[in-house]
Amino acid sequence: METRSVLVWLETMGQDVRYAWRGLRRNPGFAATAILSLVLGIGASVAIFTVTDSLMLRPLPYRDAGRLALVWEKNTRRPQNDHNVVSPANYLDWKKQNDVFESMAAFSTVRSVLADGAHVEELEKQVVSAELLPMLGVQPLRGRLFTAQDDLPGAENVELISYRLWQSRFGGDEHVVGRKVQINATPATIIGVMPPGFFFLSRETDLWETLNLNPAQDYRQTQGRWMMSIGRMKPGVNRDQAQAHMAAVAGRLEAAYPKFDTNWTVNVEPLRDAMVREVKTSLLVLLGAVGLLLAVACANVANLLLARYTSRRREMAVRVSLGAARGRVMRQLLTESVLLGAVAGLAGMAAAKWAVNGLLALAPRDLTRGSEVAVDVRVLLFALTLSVLTGVLFGLAPALVTSRGGLIRGLRDDSRSSIGGGGRLRAWFVGAEVAFSVILLVGGTLLFRSFVGLQAVNPGLDPSKVLTFRVSIPAARYPELPRRTQFFARAIEQIGQLPGVRSASAVSYLPFNGMAAGTGVEIAGRPKPKPGEGLVATIRTVMPGYFRTMGIPLLSGRDFTAADNDGATPYRFVVNEAFVRRFLRGERPLGARISAEMDRENPFGEIIGVVGDVKEGSLDKEPTPTVYYIHAHLNYTAMVFVVRSDSNPLSLADPVRRIIRGLDSTQPVAQVRTMEEIVAETFSRQRFSALLLSGFSMISLLLAAIGIYGVLAYSVTERTREIGVRVALGAQPGRIVTMVVGTGARLVVGGTVVGVAGALALSGLLKGLLFGIQPTDATTFIAAPLALVGVALLAAYVPARRAARLEPMKALRSE
Repeated sequence: METRSVLVWLETMGQDVRYAWRGLRRNPGFAATAILSLVLGIGASVAIFTVTDSLMLRPLPYRDAGRLALVWEKNTRRPQNDHNVVSPANYLDWKKQNDVFESMAAFSTVRSVLADGAHVEELEKQVVSAELLPMLGVQPLRGRLFTAQDDLPGAENVELISYRLWQSRFGGDEHVVGRKVQINATPATIIGVMPPGFFFLSRETDLWETLNLNPAQDYRQTQGRWMMSIGRMKPGVNRDQAQAHMAAVAGRLEAAYPKFDTNWTVNVEPLRDAMVREVKTSLLVLLGAVGLLLAVACANVANLLLARYTSRRREMAVRVSLGAARGRVMRQLLTESVLLGAVAGLAGMAAAKWAVNGLLALAPRDLTRGSEVAVDVRVLLFALTLSVLTGVLFGLAPALVTSRGGLIRGLRDDSRSSIGGGGRLRAWFVGAEVAFSVILLVGGTLLFRSFVGLQAVNPGLDPSKVLTFRVSIPAARYPELPRRTQFFARAIEQIGQLPGVRSASAVSYLPFNGMAAGTGVEIAGRPKPKPGEGLVATIRTVMPGYFRTMGIPLLSGRDFTAADNDGATPYRFVVNEAFVRRFLRGERPLGARISAEMDRENPFGEIIGVVGDVKEGSLDKEPTPTVYYIHAHLNYTAMVFVVRSDSNPLSLADPVRRIIRGLDSTQPVAQVRTMEEIVAETFSRQRFSALLLSGFSMISLLLAAIGIYGVLAYSVTERTREIGVRVALGAQPGRIVTMVVGTGARLVVGGTVVGVAGALALSGLLKGLLFGIQPTDATTFIAAPLALVGVALLAAYVPARRAARLEPMKALRSE
């Protein structure tokens, strides 16, 4: 009996699907409009979900990843510095003294030059303690992982390589394990190949090497804070417990080493949280925005269905009179809406795949650096579920209204005048569309204005027509400090002679990348500060001509010269305005003597110049006090060249490569980019959010306008006889237009009020994404709703104008 019931149900369902399909084919205009509306909503939703799932929801590819946490140092005097890199000395003490981690590991990301025969290339490398990879639960595809012996000071250099590098550089050679290569001009042996797709924090890493920390060395005397650490929490230990325990350990270290650790504590951050920290707010806002967009699309299609079902009221009445139950009629109508949703879902998935590629092209680099974004089974299941739920969502209310009691009256009543609550429901749908569109429009306007404001910020330098590239000379081949300075000086001299080059120089770390060192600074003549209360400044080393090349104004004093770039000369420094403003407090900066804690011995030197502030890290952050060294006195092996040209700076890429190879044939040139690209990347996250939310708001505005037009056009059709009577009795066209537009205006005003209230309630979620504008900015909250009202009234005017042109006799004869 049950089997027969199921078969009957399947048979009738098949009939409903075939009937629904024929109905859509007979009304291609309706079907195309409804499907297009849904594709916009479903496609955008699936695309944003794909990115969100990849970064925030998908399980991390590590063993028991929920127990992994990064362990940062945190300065209590500088609350903004919650995620500071770690001192090797403190890390070693944490390992010995903690009771909450079953294992801890340290690592740092650097760039190294790999040489294998004639091929030389600079690659990203993670220098790791031997515990890291076993902690992650990864096994090599070929060879072995690091052992404790590999990680001892003085051990032979051994390397792990990525699967990508194994394929691209070594051609998948099965005998690559044991192969000898040169890393930074030092012999090394490849001991293993990592599995395909493996990454830790960065998908760009191709090399792994041991850290080789020496537990017997007192790193507090020789090194600052420069590496990162991770721990696996013991079973049953949560983040809060680990945080409390590690803070107690940090307190003991602060008491034991006040000079080094005063005001320093620990911040334990779950690995997942660390990986999405910078993008979480943006993704959640965009996920909410596409939800609103999908709701607008559903309301729009629901209105179309109401109009379609009303025109079929007589057909439904015939079915009921022939014995069809209300539930059967309702199921038929719901089948049509679910079929629409399914077709739109399939098209939406195809659109989503294209949209994901577009999103990745627009996305900031750090959005995809730490994870792979791709459509997988989880995304397909989400799209399928969303399609079905969408079909039910927009089809349920129209089906209920159409199938409710009174259908028999449809056999004798005019179909256009017997709509019952359908008119009110259509008004509710339009109001919802307007409200959701106002929320999206306000959010998009806030983010767009913030982005425009950010672009107008003066970065403190002139990025136009400046080429940058990185050169890292190996210390093993350039052991003498003067030879390093001479290499960079000769390269700059030859580059400066190229046609079209106005000036050239080099710097240890470019602004905006957040990589420059920060350390304590002393000012001669002042008493030594108490531990933890010293002055802290950002440190950069430069070659002569750096400020001129970068367009950083020299405010007083002089720039470095070639004569200063000699290790035998007295120490001299250039500082920025922020240094003078915060540390010298009105004192005459030129001639003041300062010292920075960058080495074992840090001689005092005089300030010879003051330059303008340059934004540090990103354009929305305040400049930090900065001290500039000349290269000979703070000798870096890796420098970023900056070259100002008369035309397109990228045209200099090949000539500068030839110059570097002419000086050292084994030396690669890496990270060739324009300075304009680098500055633009600092606000890429704001641009990404602004463009997407603005795009969603424009789509919702279009859908709302279509909805308003549809409702009023249908209303005009329903009231054709009434309008004909009014015109026959002398009503002027203007009065007819006012009547119809007034109906639309009432719908819009109600939705706008609700939308503004909703936008006010939700605008606080955007606070972390805004720059130079408040979430409740009055101009935005006035302009955005007014723009929507203007578009809505324009949409209302079209059917109103048509109504005003009706001929009375034709209107009175209409059915």
